[in-house]
Amino acid sequence: IEFADTAYVITPFTTDYENLLLSLKMISDVNEWQRFPDQGTIIMKAIDEGVDLFNAFDFLDSTGNIMVIFSDGQDNNVQIGNMSLEQVLKKAVDNKVPVYMIRTAYARGLFDVVPDQVWKKAIDATGGKFYPAASQETIMQAIKEIDAAATGRVDVREYEVKQPRYMKFALAAVVLWTLALALQMSL
Repeated sequence: IEFADTAYVITPFTTDYENLLLSLKMISDVNEWQRFPDQGTIIMKAIDEGVDLFNAFDFLDSTGNIMVIFSDGQDNNVQIGNMSLEQVLKKAVDNKVPVYMIRTAYARGLFDVVPDQVWKKAIDATGGKFYPAASQETIMQAIKEIDAAATGRVDVREYEVKQPRYMKFALAAVVLWTLALALQMSL
């Protein structure tokens, strides 16, 4: 499930990897991200919406439900309207949906981000685990641990963006063609 701002659902439960990759590519591009009308996520609202989606899709009676949140963790909201963080966490615990959170802030360890104190305690209370992912390696380690804790299995697909490496050859070709043209015209 992919959320935005006040946790409205962009992508519900899906295995459509192409759609997810497109959406993730858009939010990972700074220029595209700035075009979103609502930026940031209220994490407790995302947990609440997520548990509601497990219920809406009739998955609460399934075994092995877990929720994994990837976030920069920059959220201090512990009260939304008349709902407290404790109420949201109780809802997740009562419905047997442990929450795992991978806080992605490059090169920032545990408690280097101010809200880590709130989210580590909250996430651990659901039976899940809080991971302060400061690098690619720590993210992959977190995914391995979540895979070991999950009933099913977590499939990891790594994608990389290939950068064209022919620019220097194209430049050399243009220079040589220009030189050949100049020599042809002068001789």
